[in-house]
Amino acid sequence: MRSFLRRGFPMRLAGSVSCLLALLPALGCEELPEPGQRLDPGADARPVSVVDSGGVSVAGIPNLHALDLPELSLTLLHSTADDLDLVEVVGAVLLPDASLVIADKAAPNLSFLRPDGSLRAQAGREGEGPGEYTEISRIGLTSDGSLFVYDRALRRFTFLDREGGVIGVQRSRCTVATGEVVPLADVNAQAFLGVLETRPDLPPGVQRGPLFLVACAGREGSLETLGEWAGKERYVASNQWNAVGFGRTALYDGRGDHTVVGTNDSLDVTLYEGTTVRTRIRGGSSMRRVTPGEREEWTNLYLDMFPEIVRADRRRRLAQSDIRDTYPAFGSIKVDASGRIWIGEYAKLSAEQRLWTMLRPDGTPVGSIRLPVFRPDWLQIREGSITGRALVEWEVTIPSPVHELLDIADDRIVVLRKDELGREFIEVYEVGP
Repeated sequence: MRSFLRRGFPMRLAGSVSCLLALLPALGCEELPEPGQRLDPGADARPVSVVDSGGVSVAGIPNLHALDLPELSLTLLHSTADDLDLVEVVGAVLLPDASLVIADKAAPNLSFLRPDGSLRAQAGREGEGPGEYTEISRIGLTSDGSLFVYDRALRRFTFLDREGGVIGVQRSRCTVATGEVVPLADVNAQAFLGVLETRPDLPPGVQRGPLFLVACAGREGSLETLGEWAGKERYVASNQWNAVGFGRTALYDGRGDHTVVGTNDSLDVTLYEGTTVRTRIRGGSSMRRVTPGEREEWTNLYLDMFPEIVRADRRRRLAQSDIRDTYPAFGSIKVDASGRIWIGEYAKLSAEQRLWTMLRPDGTPVGSIRLPVFRPDWLQIREGSITGRALVEWEVTIPSPVHELLDIADDRIVVLRKDELGREFIEVYEVGP
């Protein structure tokens, strides 16, 4: 297996977020452009530009969703709607032979489908032993093509063969007191790339704790910081986190040895290959206004997530917060097996479809597709209590939201959907020109 140790990256950071913050300048972390350096968001007529800057591709895209791009064709290959009972899908991965592995957090287990969509095997159950899981939060492929499952509660990687057999178990050594390192890419038994989701104590007002891209390696779980971004917007009042309507956030994804991270204040996205920056994409911010009706719709949907008994308190807290006047520049992001970047627009609350734009690894836009929007149920009410994706998790962590595009490999995509009863299912499509 490849490891960061063989690539010779320095293992300089360990411990707390305060250590990370103190050492950021010395590590040469990525600096976000100043607002004046961004492209004019109103310059829709300006063409896309892609230039090489010291071996890094820099793509300037004034208005991504205004581009006149060819629409990619979609051919449905198979669906789990009638054959597989899925409750809370947290990930799916296409293997090199076009077979599919689906992770269900609620079960918790993995379903292995043949290339034609038929069920080959299921593996996993609740527990803490080998092949058992407490809270599956991520599934992916290792650096050498094996399957890995990350258990958030146990902070543990389970490595599997393509039949679901356990070939190794490794606890993550990259833990800090004030945040969580979420594995994204370049995973193997010694190292991985991930994002560190910080939860600092902040003064009252609209605040954004930083999010770091880090490389973790070694028996001591040493961390190297590769980049820093502004995280999820929160409104802090009386030691409480309150939601910000249409707030800005950091979004991220990883596959194989590619990682993509960005903020949606404007089109600000960076692609890494291993620990090296490969592409930077810079563009305008969104000019779409949030209408009074959309503000009311967002408020009602937010309050409807809570039991009636606490809605009055939630409404009071929401009145202390804020609702943005414009939409974020984009709403979702994905990187595929070849390093292509997929950017999804920020879908309106009433929208049934989302526009996805595919960009080559150098940032050149090449085509688009529209997929049905998947909106996760953030809270589940059972027996009068809040369970499932717990309230504290939704309000405190900085999630990269679950969306409909689960995986892309070669000419296939995996799409997460819901039926009219709210049951989840998977569709696999072939993508053509």
